[in-house]
This record gives sequence, structure tokens and C-alpha cells, in this order.
Amino acid sequence: MKSVKVFAPKALLIAALMVIVVFVGCNTSGKPAPSIKLETTAKVETIEHKGSALGIKDIPPWLSTFIQRNGTRSVEELSDYKGKYVIIGEANGAGLQQAETWAKNFDAQQQIGATIESRVASVFKAHENLLPGDADAKRKYDNAINTLVRATYTGAKQEADWWLHQKITEKGKKEPETRYTSYVLYTIDKTVLDQQIRDQIIKIKNNESPELSAAFDAVTKQLLERGLEWE
Repeated sequence: MKSVKVFAPKALLIAALMVIVVFVGCNTSGKPAPSIKLETTAKVETIEHKGSALGIKDIPPWLSTFIQRNGTRSVEELSDYKGKYVIIGEANGAGLQQAETWAKNFDAQQQIGATIESRVASVFKAHENLLPGDADAKRKYDNAINTLVRATYTGAKQEADWWLHQKITEKGKKEPETRYTSYVLYTIDKTVLDQQIRDQIIKIKNNESPELSAAFDAVTKQLLERGLEWE
């Protein structure tokens, strides 16, 4: 089958050996700064993908954006996903049936929890100065993130899925490896998820001390202002 040129998935894109020399202080020798050497150790070729049989040459914009820019935030910037949080699952398998089965059984709830954890942890950290000085308050505050991650959220829906069949030739290995990589894309309205997170925080802070409640209120205020849109 004729190879189709698309971008390789992030986990397989580039394995590099980096040689970096760092000088501390000013360069008084007048010599140019040392360069960084990159050596590609794997070659990835796409044999086919989900659209090949239909004569589709290119993979969908959401997938190419996810692969090239390495993340869901870049996909959320696309006009098709304005006002939505994007959740993308990715898995490798030896056969097409395995890849397609994984996509059908993808646990969106678990991935939503991981998304919340990565985006909420920083805002909790930013308001730690509001905590009382005792260890119990710190423990309850830290546990709140785990509670948010484990909570059940509604409103996520599958938008798309895709698969790639690729050959990976690694330097030093005699035989190339072929594998399928399956992707599945879910979205949830930002206003819907933001409100559910705020409701969870309100439940968590009930019956807590005024000082600890103030810290939770600061987090909730941040959610009201920006949702999950912080680094």
C-alpha cells in the first residue's frame, strides 16, 4: 500500500540525543557559544490511516494540531472547539481491531479527572498562603484536589476518532516495528465543566474553618473569572 505522509504521534516523533555545554557566568574568551547537537534515532513512516481507504490523504485538523503542537490546549484554539474543553485519548496497539476496540471503550471520565488535576493544581498552590498554619488544614486543602479528580462529571461527548498505522525504524535495530495508534476526541462545554467544579468546591468547603473556607473561596473566584484557563 502506498505510504501516506502525515505527522507522527508525539510519543514517536523524535528521539534525540542532546549534547549541551553550559557555561556559568560571562563568556570572556570571545568564542561563540556552544551549539546543541540533535541526532535523530528513529524514522517513522505512515503506511495508512483511517481515511486512506476513502481516498482521504490528510488527517483531520484536530489530530494534526494535537500531534504537531503537542497538546489539547492548541486544539481548543481551533474554531471548531471554541467554548469547549478538549479531551484526547491516545493508545498504541499491534492490530487495527485492538486500536478500534480501545477507542470505543475509552474512559472519558478518567481523562477528565487528569485534565482537571493538571489545570487546577496550580491555582490551589497559588492560594496556599491563605491557609491556617496547621498541618490538618494543609492536608484537607491538598485532599480537595483528589476529591475533584475522583468526582463524576457529566456533559462530555465524543466528537471524533482516528487511527494511524505506522512503521518505526529505530537506529541499531535490524527489524522495523509496525503499530497502530488510536486517538479519540471528546469535548465538554467550558461553562458546564466550570460550574460542576465550582459546585464540588462548595461541597468540599462546607463545615470548614473560616480561614480554610477563605482559601477555597479564592479558588472558586478564580474559576468564576477564568475557568480552567490558566497555565
